[in-house]
Amino acid sequence: MIKIRPHQKKDIPYRVKWLNNSNVNKFIGDELGQKTNLRKEKEWFANYQKTKNKKFFTICDDSKLIGFVGLSNISKQNKNTDLFIAIGEDEYRGKGIGKIAMKWIIDYGFNKLKLHKINLGVVKNNIAAVNLYKSLGFIIEGDMKDEVFSDDKFYDFLSMAIFNKKT
Repeated sequence: MIKIRPHQKKDIPYRVKWLNNSNVNKFIGDELGQKTNLRKEKEWFANYQKTKNKKFFTICDDSKLIGFVGLSNISKQNKNTDLFIAIGEDEYRGKGIGKIAMKWIIDYGFNKLKLHKINLGVVKNNIAAVNLYKSLGFIIEGDMKDEVFSDDKFYDFLSMAIFNKKT
């Protein structure tokens, strides 16, 4: 059974594993394919605990940790945020877990945080993710040509958003 709980310090080794997995990091982060280590992630977590504009969660299959999802740059003034998700365990990708987690985090953003808009960015050739986001109601707000450079080539990047119909 899929459960989503607040990100905890004990999750850091999993973050390192997942963020160093080429099947995961080829589509996420400020620089695609970027590697990390335990020291960097401990620093990241210490900074995360001090900030008020981020909410990170761990996705679990019963007690097995399988990924993370969250919101960053939460603006109470503008009533918007940026969403991110990563299914870190290879065998759990393509099984609908991302959709479950996305529905949960969208509900959290709109109903708990009372936001109006949730943004995300995605590499255009990440077709499975783009299709998932569209199926949830995200629309493409921008198509940026040659925005991301990885593996010696440029990739287009989509800016997508979903709006809270209740606000």
